[in-house]
Amino acid sequence: MEGRVFGFALTAAFDQIEDAIRIVAKGDDSTLDVACLSTFAMRWLIPRLHDFTAKYPRYDVRLATDDRLPRTLIDVQIAVLPPGASIPDNCSLLFQEQLGLVVAPSAATGELHCVRAGTATLPRLETRTRPHVWHEWSRLANQDEQDAALATRIFDHYHLTIEAALGGLGAAIAPWHLVAGDVVSGRLVAPYGFLHSDYRYVVKVERPGRRKIEHFVEWLKEAIADFPAPAP
Repeated sequence: MEGRVFGFALTAAFDQIEDAIRIVAKGDDSTLDVACLSTFAMRWLIPRLHDFTAKYPRYDVRLATDDRLPRTLIDVQIAVLPPGASIPDNCSLLFQEQLGLVVAPSAATGELHCVRAGTATLPRLETRTRPHVWHEWSRLANQDEQDAALATRIFDHYHLTIEAALGGLGAAIAPWHLVAGDVVSGRLVAPYGFLHSDYRYVVKVERPGRRKIEHFVEWLKEAIADFPAPAP
């Protein structure tokens, strides 16, 4: 009796070891750990990941999106370089950011000059993770910065700020790649268009030489190359 119990225990233990080895081996070959900002993941990367998984079905993409350095070892990081920063050796340029003032159509009625004038009276939607974006846009567009006394609504993350703009709560300054679909579909309007900022997006390869990383970076650059530019 004791021998049978001991045999069952050994069998279960060996099965667990085999499963663990299989998971580890599969993870090394097929799991792709990607880190990026949460709003970039939500509004740009995730809607396009189906294309990558259709092209490379053997890869399982895991996203780290806590806007901090990931705790686990990652394969690829999509990062944003501030103005004046040089591109590190293990990074390559993806695109230069473009900023624009966006509002919901309900808050932007009339001719273009009326829409532009009307945005100055709307509440200003701001983001804690980028507190100076209104100043950046005012400088790029050669516009007088709005009076600080006007109503301001502040949100923790860009995706919340964009949702607030979609809901007609005010005007926001947002990057083109985060709101392109909303502008093209007419859910948002950008009366001043979009202008290049001094921020650049790069892809950082943490562990070069791996095929899964090469495949993802190649697909990422192709997806960005196919991304439409804003209308003049």
